[in-house]
Amino acid sequence: MSEYADLRARIERREVIILDGAIGTQLQHMEVPMSHDAWAAIALETHPFTVRRLHELYIDAGVDVITTNTYSSARHNLLPLGLGEKMHELNLRAVMLAQDARDRAAKERPVWIGGSVSNYGLMAGAESGWRDFRYFRGRTETSENQARANLREQAEILAESGVDFLIAEPTGSTVQRRWVFEACIATGLPVWSGFKCRHDARDGALKVGYQSDELFDAEFAGLAALGGEVVTVFHSPVDATDSALTVVKAHWNGPIGVYPEAERTDYVEAHRDDSVETKLTPDEFVARAKRWVMDGVQVIGGCCGVELEYIRPLREALPERIPG
Repeated sequence: MSEYADLRARIERREVIILDGAIGTQLQHMEVPMSHDAWAAIALETHPFTVRRLHELYIDAGVDVITTNTYSSARHNLLPLGLGEKMHELNLRAVMLAQDARDRAAKERPVWIGGSVSNYGLMAGAESGWRDFRYFRGRTETSENQARANLREQAEILAESGVDFLIAEPTGSTVQRRWVFEACIATGLPVWSGFKCRHDARDGALKVGYQSDELFDAEFAGLAALGGEVVTVFHSPVDATDSALTVVKAHWNGPIGVYPEAERTDYVEAHRDDSVETKLTPDEFVARAKRWVMDGVQVIGGCCGVELEYIRPLREALPERIPG
């Protein structure tokens, strides 16, 4: 096991850090059915050894950081499946599967474990900026107090279970983003703060999350100042990622990471649809990754659709350090 201080030292030396790729769509690729309520977290109950194998494959691909399969394993995700009483067990299991994979596959070099916390599955009220509740496929609205309690509970379990740091991965409004950040930071562990964005189809503006009407740059500086050590742009199309980096660099002087999505449309379905086109190819991703590193982005990985074939070339394709 490597201490987070060692990873921090590598970041301070301007070394390029390779993060793992997609969890959910890679598990789909490995024939694990997804759940609309708990998405990839259902695999912790039904396919735990496949989850461990996924982590091993990413380690074999050369990554420095693996992410726990906990993006969608908060209490509000598990309750609709009758798994609320196993919430602690399944989050602990996720960490132990990652630790087991590291023990088995990372014998010659250090690998760190980031514990993922997200607002996935939360339906907030209109004050949080959501336009279209149909997107949630019938999920019930959760009060702010309960939502924040669920996020704190999960973050604390991950911290106590032995992750090296927490990755805050909110995809909702600014309000929900703050909830996730605060829950992670309250544990006292180092935190990487994630920002998802998109170009709005109506006006082309860079906006927050999936459905919010909030502009990406409106609250960025305040949220970034909450205490994260690394700011990441994640689960965003590559063009939106480029636009977001302009905002990030204008307001943030610390290390930056990106792990974009490949713009698949089937990742929330139970099974992978092989007829769905992936807009971003592995070669295009590697080319973008090289450009991002030359522009000072220090952490490179992938999200939905950016799977093993995208991550494997990075170790050889990217320089050891960012320019400076």
